[in-house]
Amino acid sequence: MTTLADLHRPGIATHFARVLVSRATRLGVPEAQLLQAVRLNRELLEEGRVRISPVQLGALMRMVWRELDDELMGFGAGAHRFGTFALMARQMVDSATLGEALRYSVRFYNLTSPALRWQLRESGPCELALSLTEPAADPDHLLEEFMLLIWHRFCNWLIGERIPLQRTAFRFAAPAHRAEYRLMFPGPVQYGQAVSSIQVDGAWLRAPVIRSRRDLRRYLQRLPDEWFVKQIFADSVSARVLRALADASADLSLEELSGQWHLSSRTLHRQLKREGSSFRRLREQYRRDRAEALLLEGNGPIGEVAQSLAMTEPAFSRAFKLWTGMSPLAYRRARRR
Repeated sequence: MTTLADLHRPGIATHFARVLVSRATRLGVPEAQLLQAVRLNRELLEEGRVRISPVQLGALMRMVWRELDDELMGFGAGAHRFGTFALMARQMVDSATLGEALRYSVRFYNLTSPALRWQLRESGPCELALSLTEPAADPDHLLEEFMLLIWHRFCNWLIGERIPLQRTAFRFAAPAHRAEYRLMFPGPVQYGQAVSSIQVDGAWLRAPVIRSRRDLRRYLQRLPDEWFVKQIFADSVSARVLRALADASADLSLEELSGQWHLSSRTLHRQLKREGSSFRRLREQYRRDRAEALLLEGNGPIGEVAQSLAMTEPAFSRAFKLWTGMSPLAYRRARRR
């Protein structure tokens, strides 16, 4: 079971990758091909303490989509051919408001999908509910989890704001990996409900859709990775902090940055907290993402990777083991195998 300590490490539990690999293998996709996509071997995939990156899970999910020609990844009653989401999203992005976009998406999938039944309740709190026509095809509930996650994240992107979840409900009992929901569905989560759903303030239905078809083309190119990262919108304080960290190769403190921006460190900390973030977490996120790229792409000494992140080698090795459960050298070897 995922522990709260695990959640302080960036990344995603290997649980989701294990379920995807198991299902795709049963449907005829070679396991070696799948593991190569996620850049893990079987031993690391089974290791509960290892956390993978959004890029790894995204690469695996993309491969399963294409090999099965099914965006439901074999977990539904019938397939959604590759490109179904893009077709629907092109119409949603032309909507004037979020409510109009959601009403279209519900009609689209209820007319075209043999696997999913969506219901949108607009009176009082807005509730988007999902039922599977064959729930037995999704025994680990991965499809239900991903569909609710995707719809919340895509709606956030459409209006350029993070919509707070008032409640997330699941029809099944609390799973062993339920601690991951603190990252996936921040807010109250209930189990054993009549239907799986997400609930938000109904006022969000009136929010204008601000994205264009050109924006959507770029968004679709980043899928599904985009669904598994913490959403940071371009005009947010968090996005500005990440850009500043990249410019300084992470050699920057909260006090230094707040001084550059002519703010007090307390004010900057407060602004980040309102976005559900912190300077420390953003710096860790930048360092881990950059470290993974350097370890995978290059053959240089670990000390050079540490130096490029403004860290000593011992400090970097300790931090990287906390993030991934492995030393940098072991991680490089495992990923390349």
